[in-house]
Amino acid sequence: MILNKITLRDIPLFSGITEDELPGLNALLKPSIRYATEGEFLTYPGDIIKEIGILLDGKIHMVSEDFWGNQNIIAEFTKGSFFGEAHSISGDPMFFSLISVEQTTLLFLNTQRILNSSVHNDTGIQKLYDNLLSAIIQKKLNYMRKADILSRRSLREKVSAFLSEEYRKQSSSSFTIPYDRQQMADYLSVDRSALSRELSKMKKEGILEYRHNQFQLKSM
Repeated sequence: MILNKITLRDIPLFSGITEDELPGLNALLKPSIRYATEGEFLTYPGDIIKEIGILLDGKIHMVSEDFWGNQNIIAEFTKGSFFGEAHSISGDPMFFSLISVEQTTLLFLNTQRILNSSVHNDTGIQKLYDNLLSAIIQKKLNYMRKADILSRRSLREKVSAFLSEEYRKQSSSSFTIPYDRQQMADYLSVDRSALSRELSKMKKEGILEYRHNQFQLKSM
């Protein structure tokens, strides 16, 4: 049985689902486990997908790429998070790529089986459906936050907004971001060298301290 309490522990999409409900979910959803190696592309622009992918382990980046190969990180997925819900529901082609950043273990569920109203008398499916809806709403809010960061005009404003958001998320002025310097530049859609120079300026001004991906914000 692929869906079991140990495998699904700490995965928000299965929150509230009891061990007794898992056999029914296995039978209805017919899940599958797949593995991806570091640097492997899971999807390309134009692909049609029919499943939601859930990370049991590892890390995946959602990236867009222009004609010259310049990449922009749209989102990062880590253990417990999922992707593919919007495109598998709508049937629209993917307009970005999904790349495994490290060795990754994935659980795939057929989206239409979750949405099929004829099985909503099953309590496990109903809980999964409700969790999916809540998670989609939260993702929408996260993308709105990123859009706010990228809408800032200057590099300083983008960096400040990004670090302030991490401060709010982690409830601490000392925190670790999930990106290295190149990935942070890709996320902010800026040049890496320019980003490094701006961070150095902010450090000299006493606004922050940093080492690699660890940051400490300071009051002025």
